[in-house]
Amino acid sequence: MSLRPVNFMEPVRAPRRGWVLLALGLVALAGVNVYDQQVSAQRRAAEQARQAWVESRRVAQRPVMPSVQALAAERRQQAVDRELNRPWLAVLGAVEASVADPVYLLSLSVEPEAGTVKLQAEAPSFEQALAFVQALAARPGVSSAHLSSHEQVAAEAAPGGVPLVRFTVLAQWKAAR
Repeated sequence: MSLRPVNFMEPVRAPRRGWVLLALGLVALAGVNVYDQQVSAQRRAAEQARQAWVESRRVAQRPVMPSVQALAAERRQQAVDRELNRPWLAVLGAVEASVADPVYLLSLSVEPEAGTVKLQAEAPSFEQALAFVQALAARPGVSSAHLSSHEQVAAEAAPGGVPLVRFTVLAQWKAAR
């Protein structure tokens, strides 16, 4: 066996193979680091997408409270629908058809919530006033009509000097179907 002399004063040179292996290890380490960063970025993106999906599902399942403006608009629309469903034309047509020449309509007022029409009229006699009330009650669109009040107007106070009967009629309209 041959012994090599050892000289501690001179540095030992690393073999070329060692440097090549060191360089390959550093390149591999850098490649693994880049790959790890890419995988971590993909995992973060996937987790963010999953969180966004979970949040969108939670928001979609949450009951939506209508806004104040939407509620007010809906109430206005309901009020309009109620008014449109009232039989205005039928009632006014019945009143118009019932008024004949000796009876004169003085005023008409409508109470929509009560469903009534209040008529004030004049007739030459009490019998003609009753005939008007009966004719109005017989019309379609009116469920009932009755004489609410009446008063005899003397000839001196009446226009034209003819005695009159002033009377008030309350008529109930039929509900629209």
